Amino acid sequence: MRIDLHCHTKKVKTGDAYTRNVTKDKFFQKVIEAEVKIIAITNHNQFDYMQYKEFKDVTEGYCDIWPGVELDIIGKADQKGNCKRGHLIVIANPKNVELFNTQVQELVNDEDVNTFQIGVKKVYETLGKCDCIYIPHFHKEPKLSDEDIQELGELLPDSSRLFKETSDYRSLGVFSNFDYSVIIGSDVQDWNKYETSKFADIRLPVQTFEQFCLLAKKDVQIIDTLLNQKRKKEIPVSPYKKVNFKLPFYEDINIIFGQKGTGKTEILESLKKYYIENGIAMESYKGNEKDSDFSKMLKVNDIIATPDKLQLDSMRQQFIDVYNWKEELPTSFEKYISWMETKDNNKNKGRMKITECVHIEEGVRDRKLESDYKYLKEFTESTFEKIDIEKYLDEQERTTLMLLLGKLCENINDAKMQKWNSDKSIKLTNWSIDKIKAIADKCSDTISKPSSVGFYDFAMGRFKLFENVEEICSTFSVEDKVEKEYLGNLEEKGDIYIQTRYRMLTKESRTDEFKQGITVLRNCKLVIDGIKKAVLAENISEEVSKFQEFYDDGIKDIGAFIGVSKETALENGEIYRPSNGERGILLMQKLLDSESDVYILDEPELGMGNSYITSNILPKLTDLAKRRKAVIIATHNANIAVGTLPYISILRTHENGIYKTYVGNPFYDELRNIDDETDTKNWTQESMHTLEGGKTAFYDRKDIYESGKQSD
Repeated sequence: MRIDLHCHTKKVKTGDAYTRNVTKDKFFQKVIEAEVKIIAITNHNQFDYMQYKEFKDVTEGYCDIWPGVELDIIGKADQKGNCKRGHLIVIANPKNVELFNTQVQELVNDEDVNTFQIGVKKVYETLGKCDCIYIPHFHKEPKLSDEDIQELGELLPDSSRLFKETSDYRSLGVFSNFDYSVIIGSDVQDWNKYETSKFADIRLPVQTFEQFCLLAKKDVQIIDTLLNQKRKKEIPVSPYKKVNFKLPFYEDINIIFGQKGTGKTEILESLKKYYIENGIAMESYKGNEKDSDFSKMLKVNDIIATPDKLQLDSMRQQFIDVYNWKEELPTSFEKYISWMETKDNNKNKGRMKITECVHIEEGVRDRKLESDYKYLKEFTESTFEKIDIEKYLDEQERTTLMLLLGKLCENINDAKMQKWNSDKSIKLTNWSIDKIKAIADKCSDTISKPSSVGFYDFAMGRFKLFENVEEICSTFSVEDKVEKEYLGNLEEKGDIYIQTRYRMLTKESRTDEFKQGITVLRNCKLVIDGIKKAVLAENISEEVSKFQEFYDDGIKDIGAFIGVSKETALENGEIYRPSNGERGILLMQKLLDSESDVYILDEPELGMGNSYITSNILPKLTDLAKRRKAVIIATHNANIAVGTLPYISILRTHENGIYKTYVGNPFYDELRNIDDETDTKNWTQESMHTLEGGKTAFYDRKDIYESGKQSD
């Protein structure tokens, strides 16, 4: 939840930019674009009550507007008599806006806003009755002196009302890990760029000013109320065999940390089992298995390289025809001699002219008719299944389309049937001629005239064989097909893709691209080429018999020669092989970008730098939490374990042979033993002690933890 507690809406002082002026319409537009839910209007030394009401009305239901002012503070004189000047933001409970307006007018008292200055004591005495919070400039100039901040803190009856503003980014989720609060505002200079400003982000979204103040005070009741806005579930886990208990997990970020060997990974494994058994969508990642997981992602065992991937016919019929091919030899001269020697042996047979008939030539087959009909039928059926035609064509257009497609299909089918009838008629006629001749020969002890010289059948057999192998060979020259799937982004390398490549067998092909052995495929291809070259040679039958052996071993269509491979590549298609650390980054991005209900991460930080975790991983984890996804992470990394401000932190310890489990969160700054409520630990101290880098790393990351200095 984004908030902005330092927002200007007017050019007030001479040095202010004119671009700080904003209309109510632009104010509303920019607030929506920036997705800010709470804004405090804090103009210099002035509160415009009418503008406040106008802006509050226009953003009603989208954003809560709080009244405030940014005052010029004159500090106490130092030993040299110099008085340090600083800025203090004062924000009032919106329920007291009328009183706040009156008190600000009294405080400023019509003085020139450019020269107005006042002490912190007077500010508190005048505005304190409005139920305010106070945000002095801390890192940002002009900043309040430590003495003035201390004086203000001593004046306030509740120290949780004092915050510190900085120009660096802070997350507001835990208000006071180090005994004071840190916050940030946009300090907007140009409303055209408001949505690009930096904002605080509250991990426990509040609805009112009172809730905000209670959260700052770490009020147990309000924290419980805010935490319970997310669903929580008690889930059975098992860190070791025969050790079972339940742990709470939110639809948000949940962290498991502790010493090595305390069963963190085993807890995650039992969680995976629970989600799988209950049919809950889950994604998981193990940092120490990223290399093998990445390799598995590039495996192609489950991909079937079908010919349609390369827009090819399967050539199954061509393979069958080559397999079944047998040489049709021309009629031997001896059969003609036998006919001449016996034709006058029976005068009755001589009167049967059919015994001297020859075969009708079958003509060239037309395979195109069959493929046209098959393609049109499949195309029509699949198109009408996948497309809702009624959305794009009116009734008359649909009727016309169906009539034309039907007519086209009918005409192709008619042509196919005519060719089929013609071919079958010729075959039947020739079969009848041969049968009658055989009967006549048997009854007359003669030999009929051969039905065909046989050269036509001999030549056509060779031509048909050549046609089949030519069609098969033509497929080996088709272009590769590459399918790209976005994987992730690497700094300096840009977008990385998984390229799935389908290609015919080539010299560059690798063994792992094919289901069949690549050597067998290469030899089969050589045999097919050999048949094509030997189609006019005497040894053609010998070449065909070699092919038949490969067919019997499972090479039955062109699909066997299509290889498939997966590789990672840059956007321009250049192959890029990520390092081990980059593999983890890409796998993590892919997992966090996937759609699931639960995300289980086991030491995701392995192989990743802290800067990358902070700038890339944490925002993705936070986005998942906002979408009410359960994110469960076992980690030793302080950036993850603390920077995410988890709803639940689970600490596993092992001391003197005894394992213990503590549950808590950073909002209470407490961890409690699940078996003994009196046994508690400090969340901050345990984080510093247990997470990688210890106390030094913890303070090095103070910008993430909302700290500004070390405390004893």
